[in-house]
Amino acid sequence: MLTRRQLLKLGVLAGAGLVLPVSLSATPRIARAFSQTTGLRKFAQPLRGVGPGGIPVVGADFTPAASTGATHYTVGINQFVDKLHPDLDGTILRGYQPAMPLGGGYQPQKHLGGIIVGKKNVPMHFTFKNTLSGNHPLPVDRSIMGAEGNPNRAVVHVHGGAVPWISDGGPFAWWDAQGNEGVSFLNNKVLNPSAKAGEADYYYPNTQSARMMWYHDHTIGLTRLNAYAGVASAFIIRDDFEGNLRNLGLPDYIENGGYELPIVIQDKIFVNSSTIGAMDPSWPGPRATGSLWYPHQYDTSRWDLGKGKPIPTNPSIIPEMFGDTMLANGTVYPEATVEGRRYRLRMLNACNARFLNLQLYVDDGSPDGITHAAETFVPTNKKGPDFLVIGTEGGFLFYPTVVRSNVPFNPMTLKGSLIEAPAERFDVIVDFSGFEGKSIILYNDAPAPFPMGADENDYFPGGPNPVQPKSGFGPNTRQIMRFKVVPATSKDAPLRINTSTPLWPGLDPSPVWDNNTVERYLTLNEDFDKYGRLIQYLGTNKRDPSPSMGRDQMSFGREYLDPATETPRAGATEVWHIINLTGDTHPIHFHLVNAILLHRQPFDMDKFDGTPSYTGSARGPDATELGWKDTIKMHPNEVTTVIMRFDLAKVPFAVPSSPRTGGHEFVWHCHILEHEEHDMMRPMIVN
Repeated sequence: MLTRRQLLKLGVLAGAGLVLPVSLSATPRIARAFSQTTGLRKFAQPLRGVGPGGIPVVGADFTPAASTGATHYTVGINQFVDKLHPDLDGTILRGYQPAMPLGGGYQPQKHLGGIIVGKKNVPMHFTFKNTLSGNHPLPVDRSIMGAEGNPNRAVVHVHGGAVPWISDGGPFAWWDAQGNEGVSFLNNKVLNPSAKAGEADYYYPNTQSARMMWYHDHTIGLTRLNAYAGVASAFIIRDDFEGNLRNLGLPDYIENGGYELPIVIQDKIFVNSSTIGAMDPSWPGPRATGSLWYPHQYDTSRWDLGKGKPIPTNPSIIPEMFGDTMLANGTVYPEATVEGRRYRLRMLNACNARFLNLQLYVDDGSPDGITHAAETFVPTNKKGPDFLVIGTEGGFLFYPTVVRSNVPFNPMTLKGSLIEAPAERFDVIVDFSGFEGKSIILYNDAPAPFPMGADENDYFPGGPNPVQPKSGFGPNTRQIMRFKVVPATSKDAPLRINTSTPLWPGLDPSPVWDNNTVERYLTLNEDFDKYGRLIQYLGTNKRDPSPSMGRDQMSFGREYLDPATETPRAGATEVWHIINLTGDTHPIHFHLVNAILLHRQPFDMDKFDGTPSYTGSARGPDATELGWKDTIKMHPNEVTTVIMRFDLAKVPFAVPSSPRTGGHEFVWHCHILEHEEHDMMRPMIVN
C-alpha cells in the first residue's frame, strides 16, 4: 500500500491547482465497522437552544475571586447522560456544567454545555472542578505519550485566547479529582493555593476584540477522546465595536433574545446494542444503544502499516476519526425553526478530523430532501440564501465578503462554499426572507480525509459507500441540520453592512514585517511510529535524529518531547514558512497568538532537502481568511506563510516560568485531534 506521501510523489497530488480526487478502496466489512449507528430519522427534533431549557450558559458567582479581584465562575467537569436523538437511549458523555447557570434554577447538564460569554477587558477567574472517575467511556490506547496515567485527568484550553501560560491549558498542565497534577500544572500555586483536590483555577484577561472562541480539553494522551466525549463548549467575547454594528443591522445578541445562532458541528458514531457484538466483538466500551463508539483498532485495510511490523495491539490510536452521523449543538440532525428574516450564524467545526464544505439548499420535498445528480453526486436542489461572511476565528474580517451557498467542493482548486477545517469558525449573516414556507438544508460535501477523500467516509443515499442509508435517515454525513422558515413576526431594520463596510477598526492591531522580524522554516511530516502506525510530526527544515523515541534515521520531524526549537522572544514579530510534506491538509493551530495568513506557494516535494524549490507563484489568502486567525489550513505541496506577534498577556500577578521547559510554555499543533495526539504537536516557548 502507498502512503499519502508516496501518492504525492507519484503526482496524484501536485499543489492546489492540480489536486485529483482519490478513492481509497475499502471492503464492505470495513465500511460497516465504521458505521455502527442505527439509521436515525433526520430532522426529528429541534435544534437545541442556549440558556434555560437548552445548553446552559455559565453564570457568575456572587463574590469576586480573592486573589485577582476578577469576576468568579465555577464550572464542573463531569460524566453524565444526555439524549441526543429521540430514537437513541441516553449517551454517556463528559463535559462542562456551570455551578450557577445563567437564568437561574436547576438546568440539567447538556452536551456542549457551559457556554461562556465575556466582555472585552473584563477579566474572568474560573474554578474548574474535576469530578471524573471510573473507566473512560472510550477505549484508551496507553502506548502513546502521556496516556499511561489516570484516564480521568483533565485540562482546560481556551482555544484562541490570549492568556497567561498557566491558564492556557497545555498538555502537561492536567489534574485529576484526587489532587494529582501534571508537571506543568502551576495554576493553583499562583491563583489559589488553598484550592481543594480536584479544583483548578484559571484567569482569562479577555483583552481581545469581539470573537467566538471555544474551550476544550487538552490533556496529554486523552485530548482526542475527551473532546469526542463532549469536553468542549463555546466562549464568546463581546465588545463595543461589535455592539455598535447592531445599529447597522447586525442581529442582536442571543443573550438579548436576538436572532443570533451559535452552531457547533460534530460527527460521531453511536453503538447499536443489537449489532455491536457481531460488528465489533472486542468493543470495550458501553454497549447500550446510543453510547458513543470510537474506532479502536488499527485496521490495515484502511491505513498503511510499516514494513515488517505486526498489527498493533487493541486498543490502538488511529490516523483520523470520521463519524457516520452529524450533530449540531449536540443533537443529531436537528431542525431549527427560523423566521423569514436576517440571522447571524456563528459556526464552529468541532469535528475530530472532518473538514466541512458548508452549503445551503432548499429541501426539494423528496424523501431525503436532497436529490443528487448521477455520477457527480452534486445536489440538483435550488440554492438557499448566500452567506455574508463577516468574521473568522480572530474576530471580524477586514471587510465582509459574499460566499455563494451552492458551490460543491472542487478537488482541482480546493474551493467550495464555506470550507471549514476542524477548529475553524465562521461568523456569517444569512437572510431567510423569501424562503417562507420552505426548508433549507445545511449541507456538506467536503472529502474525508481532506483533500484526497475516501468513499468509505462519505455517507448518503445513492453514494459510493457500501453502506446505503434509507432516504430520510442516517447514516448521512452530507446533511447536518435543517432550517424551517416561517413568516417573520416583525420587520428587520435595514442592513447597512456590505462588502464595502470597513470592519478592520474593530480588530486587534496587525504585526509589521520589518528588519527585526525573525523568519523560520518549519515542516509538516508523516512517517511510521515504532509500532508501524502512521504518525504525523511537526519539525524544522534541518534533518536530525529524534532523541526522545530512539529513532536512528535523520528526519525533519520532531517529536513533542524533543527539545523546543520554536522559542520566540516576548513582544517579537515572527514570520513562519510552514512546508507541508504530507498528503493531508492540516489545520495548524497556534496557542497564545493569532496569525495573519500572508500567502501560500507550491513547491517541489521531490527536491526538498531543507529549502523549498517553488514551482509557481504565491497566492494570497481567500477572501474568507482576510483577518486574524488561530487555525490555518495548510495544503499538500505548499508552503504556507504566516506572521504573528508574541505578546504575553498582561495580568495582575507574577507568572513563573515552566518547570518543564522554562519560559512561558505554549504549543502549536495540528487540530486534526488524532494527528495532534500522535505526535503532531510541538512546544512553543516564549522567553
